[in-house]
Amino acid sequence: MNSDRIEENSTFLLPKLKSNTDLKSTSPGQWDIRQSVEFQNVAKSLDFSAGGEDIKSVSSIPNMWARPLSMEMALHINDYPIRRQMVEQWQGMLAALALAEVRGYDIKTKLLELGKLNQIDDFARSLVELLPSPVNSLYSLDGKHPWQDIYVFLWQGKAVGMTSPSTLICPSEEGDWTGLPWWNNGKLGSPVNFLNADEKNQLSLWLERLRRELYNHGGNRSPLNTIAGLIIEFQSSLQNNISILTDVPEETLKSAFSINPQFFGDELNRGVLKALNTPLKAQPKPSSVRLIPSLQKQNVRELLIIDLNVDKKWNQPPQNIWIHDTTNLTSLNLEALRNKQLIWDVRWIESEKLLMPDFYFIAQENALPGCLLPVGCQLLSYNGQRITPLIPINPILLEYFTPEDLVRKISIESINGNTGVRIVLDLPLYGLNEGKSTQNYRLVREYPISEDNVLSEVPVLELWPNFKADNWQEYYAFYYDGEYGDDTFQVQLPDAAEPHPFNDGRGIYQIARLTEFPAYISCHNSLRNQLGLMLLKTPQQVGKTHASDWTVGVDFGTSFTNVYVNRDNVVTRFSLESLHLMVTESDADARDRVMINYFIPTEPPFPLSSVLTTKKSSRKSDEQTRQVLDGRIYIPKDSDSFKPDEEGIKTYLKWSTENLNFNRLFLKNLALQITAVAAKNDVKKIQWSLSFPSAFSKSDKNRYIRTWQDITKEIQARTGIEQSCPNADDDYFYRTESLAVAQYFADKEGFNLVNSTCIDMGGGSSDISIWEENNLVHQCSVQLAGKDLFSQFLEINPKFLKRHFDVDISQWQNLRGAKFSAKLDVLLRQKGDYWLNHQRDLVAEDKEFQELIQLTAIGTAGLYYYVGILLRVLHTEGKYNKNKITPVYLGGNGSRFLHWLAEGGQFNRNSEANELFSIIMSSASKFDDTHEDTLLSFAPKDEVACGLVLSDSKLTGLTKKDDLVLIAGEVCRINGEPIDWDSRLSIKANELDSFAIETKIESFSIPDELKQLPKFLYAFHAALRVLQIEGIKPLETYKILREYSVEQDRLENQKLWSDVDKELTASLLKIRGNTDDIRLEPPFILALKALLSVLGKRWAEKWKNRV
Repeated sequence: MNSDRIEENSTFLLPKLKSNTDLKSTSPGQWDIRQSVEFQNVAKSLDFSAGGEDIKSVSSIPNMWARPLSMEMALHINDYPIRRQMVEQWQGMLAALALAEVRGYDIKTKLLELGKLNQIDDFARSLVELLPSPVNSLYSLDGKHPWQDIYVFLWQGKAVGMTSPSTLICPSEEGDWTGLPWWNNGKLGSPVNFLNADEKNQLSLWLERLRRELYNHGGNRSPLNTIAGLIIEFQSSLQNNISILTDVPEETLKSAFSINPQFFGDELNRGVLKALNTPLKAQPKPSSVRLIPSLQKQNVRELLIIDLNVDKKWNQPPQNIWIHDTTNLTSLNLEALRNKQLIWDVRWIESEKLLMPDFYFIAQENALPGCLLPVGCQLLSYNGQRITPLIPINPILLEYFTPEDLVRKISIESINGNTGVRIVLDLPLYGLNEGKSTQNYRLVREYPISEDNVLSEVPVLELWPNFKADNWQEYYAFYYDGEYGDDTFQVQLPDAAEPHPFNDGRGIYQIARLTEFPAYISCHNSLRNQLGLMLLKTPQQVGKTHASDWTVGVDFGTSFTNVYVNRDNVVTRFSLESLHLMVTESDADARDRVMINYFIPTEPPFPLSSVLTTKKSSRKSDEQTRQVLDGRIYIPKDSDSFKPDEEGIKTYLKWSTENLNFNRLFLKNLALQITAVAAKNDVKKIQWSLSFPSAFSKSDKNRYIRTWQDITKEIQARTGIEQSCPNADDDYFYRTESLAVAQYFADKEGFNLVNSTCIDMGGGSSDISIWEENNLVHQCSVQLAGKDLFSQFLEINPKFLKRHFDVDISQWQNLRGAKFSAKLDVLLRQKGDYWLNHQRDLVAEDKEFQELIQLTAIGTAGLYYYVGILLRVLHTEGKYNKNKITPVYLGGNGSRFLHWLAEGGQFNRNSEANELFSIIMSSASKFDDTHEDTLLSFAPKDEVACGLVLSDSKLTGLTKKDDLVLIAGEVCRINGEPIDWDSRLSIKANELDSFAIETKIESFSIPDELKQLPKFLYAFHAALRVLQIEGIKPLETYKILREYSVEQDRLENQKLWSDVDKELTASLLKIRGNTDDIRLEPPFILALKALLSVLGKRWAEKWKNRV
């Protein structure tokens, strides 16, 4: 195994023999036949005293087996000239074998059976012919010379040594052990100074097992003792007290070794060599490079920070730095990790990937108010202007640190005269002190502040709600690029459960639902290249204390929806406090515009407009109703910008049956936002108190409560806030609007309900309750309200708004029905009080205006006439004992229209209309006119919601279920059965159909001659004359009789009543089907609405050409 190369530390020599040698020499140049043991005798007889200390090898033995024989002589002869170097090489190779698994060394073995190979290979045959003497063999083989079976060791595929029967192993003289720490300058040395304490202990155990195995395989005693002594000497260099090793049980030794018999490839199983076959089993240890997370992140999966130069940064030997389990820095095979040939049960990342390659920034100061910025950011500038950086860190760190913790570990400073930045990242790792204290790992990178990386504009970016709570899983994010394109950044929301990106025109948008409040948002450009992160401020943790439960009353109205809350018996109107986190400082106008259309409104005023927007909805079917994503509450900013006919704007949600899921969507958004405010205030439970108009059909009522039950069940599952929702039979938390408004007047405003009528006039219905001695006598709901008393007239004559109130009606011309009413509601909310206070009197003498007021007065008086009929019928039935009319307490959004009837724009007990309504009620009831007042609510539209949450009441009958059958008020026929005006609308089942399960209305008609409606209209005009009312004018075309008779009235006003009959018949034809599905109305109210429709059309026609 000699080399043809000559190195400085190799010496060729033929020293003289010792003077006392017994060797016999022959004549020079003459070959002599000797036994192979003669080489050993020669070695013992040579005088090496002149060799020097720096001799690497002695290569004077003319034999193919020269290297193993040299190793044999060095180990078995104490005064061998380079014995120390040879022993260290032997130790070095043994250590490499022992620690092969621990350090991940690539060592393989290849068995060479020379007894077989010599039949086919000349070189093998020569080796066999020159086999060394077995005199120093440590083991014997049955039927074989121990040198016949040899193992060759390969290091990274290259031969570096072999086994030897006399020395166990023999490292080759020129073996390339690249990567082995104790191989330096081409020389294999002692491993002692390259091992940590654990490795030394483990290696001592491996050597102990080897020593014990020596004597079990028939070797010669003298060489066995020599090798055993060398092993003990090796152990002594590793630890001070080796005597304890003799007491180590065999089972303990076995447990320290690898269980893989083919670890080295060909199994080492010849004699004592089998002790070499199992290297030390790597013992798992805590990783020195494990990232220590924030206290709030203790349950995350381990993350290892891998840096091949960490030993230099920490000034530690690489073997002392444990990477993972049984792998330290020395044995780490990073390439195998990269190629996924090695899979760990932990996460890992190379340190250079913790920072992004480029530095991007926003050319504005304080552009990210909702974000955290590292120390030094405030001083960064570009072209003399302060900038806001995007943090160029890997988002994986946010899985291990809270944003606040991480930002404290980052520092940024300006360098090179503000042309660059230096970012320093300090991370706590487990370190080398067994976890007693962390060890800092510092990563530093410098970036240029480049013009190529400037972002000149800021997008709109919002998060909701801005808090954290246990079990809360409903978070929403909104992004709009402002149509800035590449001048701004786009975003990616981490772990978005339901992302919904979309485009609208040139704008890029994204709405997303998340189950957790994000720690960061990733920024990227249009090519999806990552630009940096925004670290979000961790919001307040709510729910740590237990606040009182809330009772929440919801009045879902046609025009507006209102909410009241009872907390500890303190009743207040609910306020949707803003729970938004404004992440970016974007353009305010753009933000307001897009938030209204596409996201959760910020601090919307109550009452809310009952309007939904589904613009750019992600709905894939009509049944899909995901709050925010599929639809949102729409808060009109003003009437000019509100376009109810735009695609996606949904109105008339309370009554529409076209798509009930829009109703559901509105309520889901409302319930979620209420729940969020409750959670913010540490509330753990919400008791919902809900109302419905008794004008609802049975199906309406059941469907409405089922909708709420489904909504609250889902919200509880996603928020952790307990939701108690009533069922359809709950008379306390699921009440009619008429009862809720009565409780409001009695218990909130303190009105006397000893003898009274309460009316909640909304946009679509008026809910009536009649009381005697604080006890409920009757309740009902009629679909006669704001849209019938006011809105419908302006809908057919929108030019009125332009002529009298300077409204641009270009957007109004094509609006019909609920969409017109919705826009008018917004306009009146915005400007109604101003018009009443400053402009009404200016137009009071205008005939067109007077006639509009006339129509509203007729409709409102008609409602009072019906109340009078109710009193009369109830008195006849013995349910109402007094023979007198009642004061009326009027609330609801529609009650505001009474101000339009009053001089000066303020309705009160001195108003002409107040006297008019009293006498009308008297006329219908046949009771004396006792001049009862109509008193308006102090808080229109608050009444029902407030009444729902008032806990105590002096009223009785609030849970009364009977007497809900409507009183007709006008003659009619249903299914051919005549019903008189003072009868109840009881519908009989079809007696001919014995299998009928549901009662049906197959026909609904009114005889040719209306009875009560003509009486009402006559009474109205008579009252104007008797009371000498000036502010409300009589109908010009109506002929008033001196003495009323039905026949004469129809004759004198034939055209009017003929038109009313036609209008009424058209509406009655629509009333067909199962009674559970029909919103039944009193015939008198149906007739009154037909009258109003006819009069309204006449008014519009009269004034249509007015300039």
